[in-house]
Amino acid sequence: MEEMSKELDDLRAELEALTTQLRAKSDLADGLKRAGADQAARLRDARAEAERNAAEAAARAEEAAAAGDRCAALESRLAEKEQALRHLCAAHEALKGTLREKIEGLEGDKRGLLAALEDAEGRRVDHEAALRARDDEVARLRGLLSEKDRRCGEAEKRAVAPREVVMRDDMLVKLEEEKAAVEGKLKWKAEQFRHLEEALKKVQDEFRAAKKEWGSDRSTLVDRIGTLEADLDSKTRVAEDFRSRLDMCSQALAHEEGRRKRVEAEMSELRHMYGNVVSEYEGAKSMVESLSSNTDGEIASLRSSLAEKATLLKEMGYRKTHLEQENEDLRSRLKEYQEAQIGGADAVLSLKSLWEKFRALEQTHRSCTEKLRGKEEEWRLQMAKLVNDLDGCLSQLESKDILIGQLQNELLGSYASIELQVVENWEALIILTVLQAKFHESCSFVDTAQLNMQHHCEEIEKEIASAKKQLEEQSCTIVQSQAEQKQQSEVIAKLHARIEELEHMEQEQKKMERQLDAYKEMLDNTSRDAHCLKDEASKKESTLQEKLREALSALDEANCALADRKGELSQLETNLHNQKQAIEHLEKLKVDMETEVESYMYDSRILKRDLDAALVAKVEAEELLRQEKMKLICALDEAKYTLSERNSELTQFEINFHQQKQALENLEKVKVDMETELKTCMDENCVLKRDLDVAIIAKMEAEKCHKKEKEELCGIINEKGMMIDKLNQHIAVLEEESMDQKLDLRSLIKMEYEKSIHEVKNWYSEIVEVSDQKHLELEERLRFVEQKFSCREQELMKMLDQEESDWYTLIAEKEIAISDIQQTVESVQLDIKHLLEAAAAKVAEVQLEVNQLYGFAETLNSVNIIQEHDTAFKDMLIAECERELGSLQVNLVQEKHQSRNLKNLLEQVKAQTASEMSEKTKEHLEVTHKLKLLQERNETSEEQLRELKSRTTDMSIVLLQERNQLVDELTGVTNTIGEVIYGGESLLSNLRRIWQKVNEEEPCNDRLTSEKTNGRSSAPLIRNKSGHVLDRRSPLKENNY
Repeated sequence: MEEMSKELDDLRAELEALTTQLRAKSDLADGLKRAGADQAARLRDARAEAERNAAEAAARAEEAAAAGDRCAALESRLAEKEQALRHLCAAHEALKGTLREKIEGLEGDKRGLLAALEDAEGRRVDHEAALRARDDEVARLRGLLSEKDRRCGEAEKRAVAPREVVMRDDMLVKLEEEKAAVEGKLKWKAEQFRHLEEALKKVQDEFRAAKKEWGSDRSTLVDRIGTLEADLDSKTRVAEDFRSRLDMCSQALAHEEGRRKRVEAEMSELRHMYGNVVSEYEGAKSMVESLSSNTDGEIASLRSSLAEKATLLKEMGYRKTHLEQENEDLRSRLKEYQEAQIGGADAVLSLKSLWEKFRALEQTHRSCTEKLRGKEEEWRLQMAKLVNDLDGCLSQLESKDILIGQLQNELLGSYASIELQVVENWEALIILTVLQAKFHESCSFVDTAQLNMQHHCEEIEKEIASAKKQLEEQSCTIVQSQAEQKQQSEVIAKLHARIEELEHMEQEQKKMERQLDAYKEMLDNTSRDAHCLKDEASKKESTLQEKLREALSALDEANCALADRKGELSQLETNLHNQKQAIEHLEKLKVDMETEVESYMYDSRILKRDLDAALVAKVEAEELLRQEKMKLICALDEAKYTLSERNSELTQFEINFHQQKQALENLEKVKVDMETELKTCMDENCVLKRDLDVAIIAKMEAEKCHKKEKEELCGIINEKGMMIDKLNQHIAVLEEESMDQKLDLRSLIKMEYEKSIHEVKNWYSEIVEVSDQKHLELEERLRFVEQKFSCREQELMKMLDQEESDWYTLIAEKEIAISDIQQTVESVQLDIKHLLEAAAAKVAEVQLEVNQLYGFAETLNSVNIIQEHDTAFKDMLIAECERELGSLQVNLVQEKHQSRNLKNLLEQVKAQTASEMSEKTKEHLEVTHKLKLLQERNETSEEQLRELKSRTTDMSIVLLQERNQLVDELTGVTNTIGEVIYGGESLLSNLRRIWQKVNEEEPCNDRLTSEKTNGRSSAPLIRNKSGHVLDRRSPLKENNY
């Protein structure tokens, strides 16, 4: 018996050792579970970091690609600006040539004016010599009169001599008669002499007045010459300044070209570096993908190993229950052995069976420990490999981040250099605009000089008319002084002087005609330049329209890309609750979309700047065209100075044309306003897209929080499982101590445990179902909102496309109207040219008549010379003079007839101009009607814009309401999650109470067992119990082996 008791004690000790080993192994399994969970969390964190790094690398690659695109755009813009600068240089050279030609023309005019001054001075000297000769002739005539008086006195003295009385009386009568006749003749001659003296005084007064006028004209001409010289000096200085500035600009352009070449070289290097970085990034990305795939496989293998371990733990639990049952059987047999000590053979058999069972259990425990140790070593090796791989990937990513940062710094430096180049280009453009303004000022000065010359021509024409009147008066005086030689000689001298003056006036008129021809050539050149500028402006407008169309196509492509991305987002959002990888892919797509939206916004800003610059250039070109048109209109007004009525009508037409231009400018302003409103609509759409992105981000965050809470709940459930395992262990210990009380406590604890587990499972299943339902509802609402937003976006894009097409049609109609107006202006210019040609032909006819008068004057001069040499042919000369005077009268009658014909022609021209102006008024009415139609269309477009604004406001309100609903739903989800967490805490508190109750009931059970058991068995049992209690782990203490 003693041997049997010793053997039983040994068996009990072995059983206790086995139980301690089982407990230690269970603790090891728990530690391994926790280590596996920690490793899984670390792997998740590492994978998330790798994915974040990959997303950052992708974003940086996209930024680098966007930077490359921007560099290409900048290069294209630089090329366009270089072409524009070349065009400006060519235009500047053309302007230089025109300025040189104008300066040469002005110098030729100056030389002509100086030659005319010299001719006028020579003629003045000739006039003074002729006056002196006439004074000598008057003195000679007075001497002849005195000789005649002396002869008469001698004849009287001779008559006094004695003769026959009869002869004396007869002679006296005859002498008295002759004396009376001679006295009458003398009186008549004295009266004629007085009249001649008066005429002489008048001629002298006229000569003095003409001399004074000539002096004033000479002073004015000298002043004009001085002003022209000063203007020429100032223009030469300005031209020199322009040359110096152009040299500076050329130097700056050469410097900028060198910089551009350097920047291109740097850009090529950067592209090469970027290609290398991209290749390295792709290699790293492939490595990361391979590592992620390897980690996924390893994680799957770990999960499978965890599942195997879970199955092993279940098997261990099953074996534990089986061992407990065997222990119970052994105890029952021991009781039977104590009761019946007689059956020794039966006891030996039972002991042998027990020894065999114990040996089998020891072998199973040994095999389990060996398997666990092997698997732990494999897991440690795999974890070390994963840690090393992750460290290598992180180091590679850090090096690549450093390279990307360096490349970004280099890109920022290139951006700064490009901005400096843009600023310098703007400065060059400003200098060119200043030069153009100065050139236009010089052109305006030339136009004023042209106006002054035309006024001078008009004054010369007036002087010609006054000379004609004076010729008529002189013809009247010639008719009165037919009988006397002196009067004829004086009249001939006057005619000679007038003829010389007319010759001088004709020469001046020829010079003025030459100047007019030069000015006509200048006008033709300016008109050609204006046409060239119009062609350039039309080309620029066509290029701007092409750029706008390209920008619109790019925006359409961007919208299509956005729609595609939205489809991808909707597809990915459907798989959010099933796959974590889909969520991560959505985050990447979101980052990509944000970068693309930023790039599109940047491109839209660049396009806006380009459009503003193009509009500024267009406005400047229109201003240049307006200035040139104003100059042309001034030139036309000056050419039409003789035809005042037509000039007034043309000015009215020009005023109407300016009004039409102002209306067109107002339409362009309205167009600009419409474009700004469209841009505001696009900005509002972008804001709405951002709000949707924010809602999606909030949804993602809510899902992440939901997942975290699920993980926390799973951790809580695992902890509860651990607690339950501990409770099972404690229950097993209590079952060893006392079976009776154990059964009651075990049944109660099991009932409470099953109830609590059932309640937790039901509660957790309800929470999961509610959260899944709410998640599905949120997804459906987001899909519905996205569908609404896509539909509204399509409607807005359709409306915008329609409005853009309407605007393009309006612009085309405006251009057609402008071309019609330009055609009318060109037709008016052609009519004016024809009128000027007709006036020039008439002037040529008048010149021919004046030449005929010169011929007659030369004949009169020849007659005067004959009279001076031989006084015998006076009567013949008088008769010839009378005949010539008759011919002159006939010529005067012919001139009157021609003047009447000219008047008739002028009336016909006026009638033609009236008819043309009536037609132009009709065209003007048609243009006004078209402008009214355009205004009506603008009003309709404004109404459509208002409707679009109202729709956008309604959409924004609806979106805000939906956003508020989503926020409310998210708050409800967070409240439910908080309730779940609170329920978990309540469960923990309930479990802690149960555990306290169990701990309070343990000492009572110990006391009862100590009182009931015998003295022999009490000591080892107490020792085992105390050892077991010391080895047992508290519920919140960790034993990681």
